[in-house]
Amino acid sequence: MLIVMLAFVVMFEGFDISLTNVVLPYAGKTFDVGTEGLGRSLSVIGLGAIAAWFLIRLSDRFGRRPILLASAALFSVGSLVTILMPTIESYTIVQALTRIALVSQIATAYLIVSETLPAHLRGRANGLLGACGSFGAALPALLLASALETSLSWRALFLVGAAPLLVLPLLWLFLKETPAYLATRDAAVPRAGVVAEFRTLASRELRGRFALMSLLWFIANFSAVVSTFFFTYYVLNERGWSATDLALIAPFGLVSAFLGYLSVGFLMDLIGRRWTAALFFVANGLLVMTCYAATDWYVIAACNIGIQAMLGVWTVCFTINSELFPTHVRAAANGWCHNLIGRWGMVGAPLLIGWMSKEIGSVADTCFWLGLSCFIAVPLVLFLLPETRAANLASKENDA
Repeated sequence: MLIVMLAFVVMFEGFDISLTNVVLPYAGKTFDVGTEGLGRSLSVIGLGAIAAWFLIRLSDRFGRRPILLASAALFSVGSLVTILMPTIESYTIVQALTRIALVSQIATAYLIVSETLPAHLRGRANGLLGACGSFGAALPALLLASALETSLSWRALFLVGAAPLLVLPLLWLFLKETPAYLATRDAAVPRAGVVAEFRTLASRELRGRFALMSLLWFIANFSAVVSTFFFTYYVLNERGWSATDLALIAPFGLVSAFLGYLSVGFLMDLIGRRWTAALFFVANGLLVMTCYAATDWYVIAACNIGIQAMLGVWTVCFTINSELFPTHVRAAANGWCHNLIGRWGMVGAPLLIGWMSKEIGSVADTCFWLGLSCFIAVPLVLFLLPETRAANLASKENDA
């Protein structure tokens, strides 16, 4: 029941990020904005993921459940409001605010699963959660052609973003607070402020993990932008594709993403978090560079379908981040490492792609070379991060 409810919520991370990419060329035409301007818009929207740090860290103070409920409601409302925005500036601002809620609900959902289930099931459970949620990433491309025929055109896709409102009553009735959080609350562990959080994370025991996870998240965010954010713009403007072409590959992308998330969960429990992360980063880098260098329709399509499977690396990062830190700063660590620091990769990459594409004259060439960023993560996870496969998040030893 927990997995089913949270899977519906997690689905909209893939949906929203995919939606932002799919509507990019159409929003550019509607608002009369070129590649560089669209890059700036994506960068500002990415700032919302950084601002989510303020909301995520509150789950260490008030609990995981209320933060998930609030962020899911705010995301749905923000998606509806986006439909009414008349300019690129207003569209960007509303989407940035919506991104705050989206990122908060996703981070909290993974945290709830990690703190509720035992260590030997945690990897597969998070993988299954991501697999169920992968359906969302395929929906925008699948529905685009139909949406363009409506009076709302591409804006109609944002109606789907309000769907979490449908599951909110179930979450309110059946979602319970996590045992790990309740144990910490009952033990009257003091809730740290911002300065105290940073001092804890920067302490001798945790500073190495703090720095490495922040860097790993930066690379994951940067490479995600390179691999997916400008794909629709690239194929429509530089390879002559149409909305129908995107709809053709969308179902295969859905299956690929589902299998990718499912396999990442089994691999995390089988070969460990580190080797799984390294495998996915390397495969993603190879697929991205091939995708943006190719001109053949089938090669581009196959690479994009493969890239959807590589989205599973996010589940690995969420799992490792949850397992590296004690309960009383676990949500804060996720907020600091992923949102406050790591998400700058999602802010900087669109700006860099927009600027380089204007200078070089090609999104394809820009993303090809920036695809090398995936390989930087490999030595970090293999040689510097500890393996957390057997970590018991409910134990006093872990919290020590």
